[in-house]
Amino acid sequence: MSNKEQLFVITSNKSDTKLSLDYEYELDRNQEYELGLKYFSVYNSIRNINEKNNQIKISIDNGVTFTTIRLLPGSYEYIAINEYLSEYGGSVNGKNNIEFDGNLNLNKIKLILRNNSQVDFNVENSLNTLLGFDKRVYTQSTVAPHKANIENDIHVINIHCNLINGGFFNKYKRQIIYSLPTFTVPIGYRIIEKSFQTTYLPLNSFMIKYINLKIKDGKNRFIDFGTRKLLFNFI
Repeated sequence: MSNKEQLFVITSNKSDTKLSLDYEYELDRNQEYELGLKYFSVYNSIRNINEKNNQIKISIDNGVTFTTIRLLPGSYEYIAINEYLSEYGGSVNGKNNIEFDGNLNLNKIKLILRNNSQVDFNVENSLNTLLGFDKRVYTQSTVAPHKANIENDIHVINIHCNLINGGFFNKYKRQIIYSLPTFTVPIGYRIIEKSFQTTYLPLNSFMIKYINLKIKDGKNRFIDFGTRKLLFNFI
């Protein structure tokens, strides 16, 4: 490894960032080079609900008519979904006609229906898998048959970099330079990740034309932080 260190600071509001250099940078082939992540920061605004899982149909007249509700893409807990539904489902004596309640011991969600309300999860781009329900109509209060998956299986933040060799996730070889748990802070708080001891991985080329950073989850899907700014420090 070269005894000279350089700090690279990169900001972006995308989970797939490609930065082309002003010129092709050639490294000294008589030296060994490594790269490590020193610092990563972004607000925890991970969108667990998007256009593919944001719909539900509700009825407040015992199933005579249904209204399709489409949640705006964003970061939601089940309580936030309740607030959204209360605008459409209404309430009586301060209690919502339709709401969800969490059971932390079972990791399941209970659907509470009042005053002839019904919920239909059998719709396109349904919310059902996040909350643990089957794709069908529910006419009475019910505990979800399946465990909740409100995080949408986004349990890890993997930072990929095209410049390095090495890095595995499970059995698959990935160009992962750093990995951290997703919900280290509540939604809306800033994630600040500073490595106590930086892990360095070797560069895969002596010619650098561009830097490509990708932020993905454990299923190799890009993580959507909305419009929040991401900050990377490499050395």
